[in-house]
Amino acid sequence: MLPATATPSISEDVIPGLRAEIDDIDREIARLVHKRKEKSGEIQAARMSNGGTRVELGRERVIHDNYRGLLGPEGVALADVILNLCRGTRPQGRSDPS
Repeated sequence: MLPATATPSISEDVIPGLRAEIDDIDREIARLVHKRKEKSGEIQAARMSNGGTRVELGRERVIHDNYRGLLGPEGVALADVILNLCRGTRPQGRSDPS
């Protein structure tokens, strides 16, 4: 039996297969981010068509808190990237963040 601190020896032959699995996971993450962006755009359009703002900072705080809870402090940075990707573009001629 191996001591608790020892790690079993793994052949480098498994690396290509593991990398292929990571590549599959990355493609799935990208697919989900695209789907999230689509849903976020629908929400933004509905909110703006009813006189609301494009960005709702209170909701973004909730998202930051969710990612922090799920992934630790680094989760906030990931949430920021995802939020930036999903916000869409600001209409021309507007300088406010709404």
